[in-house]
Amino acid sequence: MSNDQKHKNIITELLNNIKRMKIIKKISTITKYRTAAAIALLLVICAGNDKLLAGEPAKLFNSDEIINIELRSDFTALEKDRTGEPQYHDGELKYYNSAGDTVTLNVGVMVRGNFRRDPSICNFPPLMINFKKKEVQGTLFDDQDKLKLVTPCDREEEVLKEYAVYRLYNEVTDYSFRVRLARISYFDTSTRTELFERYSFFLEDKDHVAERNDHVAKDRFLTPFDLETESFRRLAVFQFLVGNKDWYVSSRKNLVILQPDGFTAPPVAVPYDFDLAGLVDAAYSKPEGVPAGLLADKRVYRGICYTEDELSETFDFFMKLRPRFEEIISGQDFIPRGTKKDIIRYLDKSYGLIENEYLFSQMFGSSCQTRKDYNLAELK
Repeated sequence: MSNDQKHKNIITELLNNIKRMKIIKKISTITKYRTAAAIALLLVICAGNDKLLAGEPAKLFNSDEIINIELRSDFTALEKDRTGEPQYHDGELKYYNSAGDTVTLNVGVMVRGNFRRDPSICNFPPLMINFKKKEVQGTLFDDQDKLKLVTPCDREEEVLKEYAVYRLYNEVTDYSFRVRLARISYFDTSTRTELFERYSFFLEDKDHVAERNDHVAKDRFLTPFDLETESFRRLAVFQFLVGNKDWYVSSRKNLVILQPDGFTAPPVAVPYDFDLAGLVDAAYSKPEGVPAGLLADKRVYRGICYTEDELSETFDFFMKLRPRFEEIISGQDFIPRGTKKDIIRYLDKSYGLIENEYLFSQMFGSSCQTRKDYNLAELK
């Protein structure tokens, strides 16, 4: 390959990155350059831009370091919103930056959700934090607008387990929500008291997930057969591994649909809300008064019907990820040792099921979906 062709290839790649990251809109004049001078010009344009690399998350989600935060708001008023129409209440979010200085951000705080918002289900509701764009510039929350905050419903370990599931899925695919763990002191301004200090985590905005994957988020009807094949196989098998059956494609239940720009390829589904997964084992996910031994196993495969040969590649993919999964769980120092053992033990059982060829038809053939299922559903 000639040097001139190499230069052209490098220029093309840089231009593609610029297009994806929307740094500039008009680039036609740059394509006239055919030498290293063009590369230098492009590098000047891109210098200092944190988003040049495709897939690079925003600053908040570009680290696994735990943030210590104080969140102040009228939580007495917020509690009343759990059974009424939720609205934003004034609040303050404080944290220490890398220089050790206190950063204070004025935010809006609102209760959110459906199931976990119910006071009979959770002692404390999940929250939405609304940031002010001018205030967050240059801070840890730079480029953030509204973020979901997953809070402790009752037991703190449930938050940590759900956080761990998100981290595991980040290893499966970039089509996944990034999360950032925080140790938060919740302060009620109306009573001037600290409610508690617990672990919680921020969930990446869906449009940011789409942007770093060069996709757009679309809320439209589709079936599993409309999705990109291998990414959906991996999603469905992962949900089986963690024991989550609280998702459905056609209703977009606990799924975000991402469509490539220009509809150049099939869409992909991105899962969220793993709190009802068997691995998380949330107290509210089990019927009251039913002994644990009588509860149905939550490991249910809800994907498309495939043959064993068709799923073998996906199974091999997850078998190779098994050591990495265990490494991630073992490395979470904030999770109690016994809880980490429970998570790994749950995954071990799941892996045992996908390794057992004699259980394939029982595990992956009895509950899978066919096109006929969707045709019948459309006739109703």
